[in-house]
Amino acid sequence: MVMLRNPSSDNDDVAYDLEAVDGSNHRIAKSLRFIIFLGRFILAIAAILIVIAAIWMMFSDSLQEQLHTSIGGEDRPSRFILPAMCLGMAVIAGAWFWVLHMLSKVVDTLIAGDPFVPANINRLRRMWVVIALTEVFRMAIVSFPILSVSGEDEAFPIRIGTWFLVFVIATLAEAFRYGAALRRDQELTI
Repeated sequence: MVMLRNPSSDNDDVAYDLEAVDGSNHRIAKSLRFIIFLGRFILAIAAILIVIAAIWMMFSDSLQEQLHTSIGGEDRPSRFILPAMCLGMAVIAGAWFWVLHMLSKVVDTLIAGDPFVPANINRLRRMWVVIALTEVFRMAIVSFPILSVSGEDEAFPIRIGTWFLVFVIATLAEAFRYGAALRRDQELTI
């Protein structure tokens, strides 16, 4: 049995059992895979409904009128603003669907017992880049003055939680890179 001490903190007395084969790790990973599948399903349905709503709004002013009166804006925006916003939201949903797809591939390698593969490093790097680009796209859409449906002047809307997620995933990508290098060095050691 190999027990490792976490070298990152002298106050951390947690011992990690790296040879535990009780199946609990696979249960957690399989639960994560199910949650990811559920998230992808919900995002796919949402993206399809958003695209349908955008198409409907382009050809029917009644839905736009109902949405505008429920928001309570003073000036009615151009008839193409709400469909454009819907299409932008569909693009964002598609990007998050892709992120969850990459995450499911990472979880699959975890279930297979080999998460420190170069493919996972690339997946994690692409994930944080796509999340960052998606957030910049969302901020541009929300803060664009012509797209302000509510009539309120919104400042640059930064979501700290999303940027924190970007930094966490970027850090995990580097941790996976380091783990893969350690594994490669161990395999080369005779």
